[in-house]
Amino acid sequence: MKQTTKLLSSLFVTALFATSAFAEIRTWTDTKGRQVNASFIGLAGGDIMLQTADGTMHKFPLTNLSAEDQALAKSLKPSDQPVMLANSSVAQASGKIDVLVATGIGRANPERIKGGKPAITGFNPMANDEQFVRRVYLDIVGRIPNYDEATTFIKDSNPGKRAKLIDMLLDSPGYSGHMYNYLAEMLRVKDRLEGGNDVRGVPYINWLQKQVEQNVTWDKMVFDMLTATGKMWHNGAAGYLLRDSGMPLDNLANTLAVFLGTDVACAQCHDHPFADWTQYQFYEMASFFGATSTRYQRRAPARRNKEGMEMVDMGNKLMPEMESMIEKNGGDMTRIRNGLQQFIGANRYAITDTETNSTKLPHDYKYKDAKPLDPVAPKFIAWSKEDRSLPAYKQKTKVEENLRAAFATWATHPTNPRFAMAIANRMWKRAFGQGINEPVTNIDDPNQSANPALLKHLAEEMKRVKFNLKDFMRIIYNTRAYQSEATTEQIVMGEPYYFQGPLLRRMTADQAWDSYMTLVLGDPDKYKKPLEDLYSKSIDLDLYNPKLDAQTVLMKYDAYRKMGEKERAMMGGGLATAGEDMMMDDAKKAGKSSKAGADMMMDNASLSYNGMVLRRSAELEQPAPAGHFLIEFGQSPRNIIDGSNKIGSVPQVLMMMNGRAQEMLTNTDSLIFRTMAKVKPEGEKADAESAKLDALFMSVLNRRPTEAEMATAKKTAASESSGYSDIIWALINTREFIFVQ
Repeated sequence: MKQTTKLLSSLFVTALFATSAFAEIRTWTDTKGRQVNASFIGLAGGDIMLQTADGTMHKFPLTNLSAEDQALAKSLKPSDQPVMLANSSVAQASGKIDVLVATGIGRANPERIKGGKPAITGFNPMANDEQFVRRVYLDIVGRIPNYDEATTFIKDSNPGKRAKLIDMLLDSPGYSGHMYNYLAEMLRVKDRLEGGNDVRGVPYINWLQKQVEQNVTWDKMVFDMLTATGKMWHNGAAGYLLRDSGMPLDNLANTLAVFLGTDVACAQCHDHPFADWTQYQFYEMASFFGATSTRYQRRAPARRNKEGMEMVDMGNKLMPEMESMIEKNGGDMTRIRNGLQQFIGANRYAITDTETNSTKLPHDYKYKDAKPLDPVAPKFIAWSKEDRSLPAYKQKTKVEENLRAAFATWATHPTNPRFAMAIANRMWKRAFGQGINEPVTNIDDPNQSANPALLKHLAEEMKRVKFNLKDFMRIIYNTRAYQSEATTEQIVMGEPYYFQGPLLRRMTADQAWDSYMTLVLGDPDKYKKPLEDLYSKSIDLDLYNPKLDAQTVLMKYDAYRKMGEKERAMMGGGLATAGEDMMMDDAKKAGKSSKAGADMMMDNASLSYNGMVLRRSAELEQPAPAGHFLIEFGQSPRNIIDGSNKIGSVPQVLMMMNGRAQEMLTNTDSLIFRTMAKVKPEGEKADAESAKLDALFMSVLNRRPTEAEMATAKKTAASESSGYSDIIWALINTREFIFVQ
């Protein structure tokens, strides 16, 4: 029976590559008599394109082939499949992944047939250019392409345009914003943190955004978050631990789930009921943070100067003097005392390390291996008996001040059994809609995943690219599996998926909002949040500085209170001023150069419509305030890991049909109308009305309308003055708009 299953698996893999992934494979001979088996893709100028069985595209001069094969190539019909022509190293890596995906499908099919399910006959058909350009924009930069971007790609005849577009998008500002949104949801990044005292997550947000912009590798980013010290506005990475200030056990549970794909949260209180983790093991891990304090203290932690003298917390010492100054100037101290104390208190939130490890078992510990309140020494968890021989485990754990560094080195080490695998599995899910192992927070046994060989290979690829997430995703997006049409069948919860193409899935709240911003602004990445460092500059006080005086504190507090006024002063302009063309026109009217116009726009980058700030989601408050489009559409409140949702609701329907966002898109001042006004008919039989409707469909759905849609749209546009607005309204309310195909 095992031999039969193995034979069936190999036959299915062969069938996959022969029928769906590639065209007919032939033997090609070069002028030196060397041979290769490959399928013919097409000719481009004087070059021939062939695809080998591993999925790799090869492009080289046609004259390299024998005269007979040159003649054959000129007689063959080009493949009707879109060309996937990445550079050789990326193509080779992508091809290996495709082989593993196909192998996984082949191995699964005998069991599917045995269970009464139809066999998967191959990868889904290749996505056409319209489907691909929309999907890859949504997946890489988190928004639909605008009219110019979509039409430019679709009209491009370059055979390597897909790989070229992937590279361009990965190097664009949109990639940074969309990747930040993903990481912020995963890490529960918030603007306004719990606990009062005016502590906001702004410095942490700014730090995380800069890490993504600078393409800092994932291992370094995580290491910095786990080892950061001091205040958040001195070191933004400190925001990770201070996000859970005073809750080290909760933070540890999140750390293990996010970075290592290990869900041990319930081991805080008792041995894990469904896994081998024990409560004692959890506290052994917690011991690595036992000499670290993230808790707010009413007075700043004791600190001594070079002479060994204890330094004074000036915050409390200056309060009487500040009260006197306020009253002398006619102020009412009772109205601002609480706010002033919180302003000063924010500077007592800092990460500090001590010489004493305070980790002890809880008072209600009930197992026989130790007693309640016993001290616990640090020890790394292992997933198998062989793990402890790995280099990752060779860390010194005796010096309390170095415990966090030891933990961070172990956690991010290439030989850690789960670190590379956890982030690789997450990145795969971003592209395909489902992880190879689900849930992504619990890779308890990789061999129980949908495709163990693929999961392990992706972990090795993540290490090979040295945890460069951009390079890793470049490989994924260039696979044949990713560039296939989306799978539309419903996958039952708990049922494995084999990745014959990405899953059809609804846009996230961030993708939907940012797509709206694209329809309104054209290039939404040009509109950035202003004054990003104002909070850090105004809140920062050195409470240990003996020269700190009451007047300085009050001046900084006044600047802090006026931040909102300064931000509101930066607002200006609405729909009619959105878009690059309009910005350029305004600059010309003012007698300034295009560059001056761009600088002017960047200095006043916050347009608005009916009280809504028109910027991408990554440039807005984190998370958005209650009632905002983003919240109604499922943006994570950032209280739990990966806390967003894609569940439909009545408020969503009402907002799509009659909300401010819908009004914004159907307003005649919107960029869609200006795009329709500037397009010109193409071809002898083209007319102005058809050109406008083509532009409308291309702007919203990134494709041209069918003949039936064009006929209906023309009737609607001609029937009443709001015809175009009605068409826009109808298109943004379709499943086609809101789903990633």
